Formats: sequence, C-alpha cells, structure tokens
Amino acid sequence: MDKRQEKVGEERISIAMCTYNGEKYLRDQLDSILNQTHRNLELIIVDDCSSDNTLAILDEYSKSDDRIRIVKNSENLGFVKNFEKAIAACSGDLIALADQDDVWIEHKIESLVRDIGDNWLIYSRVQLMDMNGAPIDREFPGCSRVEGSCPLSLILKNCVTGHACLIRRELFELARPSLAKMPYHDQWLAIVAASQGKLKAGQEVLSYYRIHDDNAVMDAKRKGKSSKIQRASKKHEHVMALIKVVIESGLLAGADQLLLEELNSLLSANTRVVFNVKLRAFLRQNREYFLRLADDQEKFIRKLCRGRRYFYLMPFS
Repeated sequence: MDKRQEKVGEERISIAMCTYNGEKYLRDQLDSILNQTHRNLELIIVDDCSSDNTLAILDEYSKSDDRIRIVKNSENLGFVKNFEKAIAACSGDLIALADQDDVWIEHKIESLVRDIGDNWLIYSRVQLMDMNGAPIDREFPGCSRVEGSCPLSLILKNCVTGHACLIRRELFELARPSLAKMPYHDQWLAIVAASQGKLKAGQEVLSYYRIHDDNAVMDAKRKGKSSKIQRASKKHEHVMALIKVVIESGLLAGADQLLLEELNSLLSANTRVVFNVKLRAFLRQNREYFLRLADDQEKFIRKLCRGRRYFYLMPFS
C-alpha cells in the first residue's frame, strides 16, 4: 500500500492507462504517474493481451500501491476500444489518459485539475524525448493549438493527443456511442468537447512524449514501407470515416453541420480526379474553419486536393 498521504479534501482523479507489450518503458511511466503531487489517484490499467513481461511489471507495482487496478483482456481489442474500456472502468468525475511509454512531469495532474475550469477537456503542451529519456527541444504535435468552439478545425488535422488530456466524465458519456467507430479516440473526444465550446488548451509542458521504433504515431520505419499512394489512400479513408461519424452524430450546430457535409461531398471526388479544384476553392473560402491548425495553409490545401489519379500520373512527386 502506498504510504504517502493524500491532501485533505483533494478530489480523486482517475487515470485510464492502456498497455500492450510495453515492458521496455513501462516502469518510467508508472513511476512518473505514482509520484504525482496530486496524491488522490486511482490508476486503471487495461492490458490488451501482452505477450512480454508487461503483466509481471504491472502485478509488481499493484502489490506495492493500492491505487492501481489491473484489468486483463481475454482478447485483443485494439487501442481505441481498449481506451474506451479503461475510461468506462474509472470511478472519478475527472479522468486523465495515459500511454505506456511517456513520462509525466510531477505536477501534471495538479496543474490540469487547477486549470480545467468548467471545460470538458483540457490538454497540455508536450515535449519530445528520445528513446533513452533525454529531452528534445521540440513540442509534439508540431502544429498550432485551438480551444473553445472549434470542432471543424479538428477534422483535417489534430492537435489534441490523448496522453496530454484531462477530461470530464460527461464528455466521455456524450462521445461514447461513436467512440469505437473512430480511428483515434483522442481526436473524437476533442471534437465533441469543441462542439460544446468546452475545449481548453493548457499553457504548460506537462509530459514528455517518447520517440522510439515501436511508437504507434512516430514509427518512421513503418511509414517507409508503404508507397505514397498507399499512404494518401489510407489518410483519405481515415478522414472520410471520421467525417461520416461526425455528421451522423448530430453534435454539430447547423452551420457547422452544413459546412462539414459540403466538405464530405467535395472530398469524396478525390478518388476520381487528378486535382480537386472545387475542393481547393472551398477550403480557401472556409480556411478559418478548417485550416487553423495548418502552419502553411496553401501547402496543406495542395496536398489534400491531390486525387488518386495524381499519384498514378506523377508517382515520384
């Protein structure tokens, strides 16, 4: 049992963590979570059928700290459904999301709880570190940040990563019906919060994001194994799937819903053209809604408007 005392009146914060074959960096992350200055925590860890020593490490830590509860899946769910299961198992009204290979700064939870206000999701700044834990002077993701009522800004590009977030339970309950349909849980949670005007961008760097070969987002080796047309097609499919679910959710205000439906119609033509001129005109006209996260908006538009035939005609471009 953890012997350090909670502060009187300190709210219990839940942490939803998912693991899968994470033995290499798991101890660093667990130590950084359990040593938070906010002591009143519950750490719910759902393991997605790990085959390495992950479960042995989790069992070791759970025996020495009674704030940890481990759930072992009987079948592999994948990271989105696994996070849904982990969040649902949390008892707190405020829930932080944790990956298995990052490192949290010791006052992360304390700062997010202090700054969330009446918002449904607050996300901190995140600094990169290398596989050995040495900080890199660069933030992740490397794009602008948004807050407030801005759901359309999060459709084509995302600045909200799950491991940076503290969310309210009511956000999860509203987002949950469509969560399993989403390619990424964090993007959907951010869109739902922004649709209600309850998204906040925190100003502190509160965690380190580790770059390594097995990382799901930053795996450059895996990216290099696919062709440009394969990567473009996969990205197009991801965006179209996301838009479909957002439209069907009915969460957007009328004007936003109409804009998204028009974007959906225009984007669908990318499978039939070399370059989507109509889509370019639409994005230029509505850049304040869809392109707030793009540092070079014209470059972003050019890439997005390349149709499937572009990659057949210009395979080395």
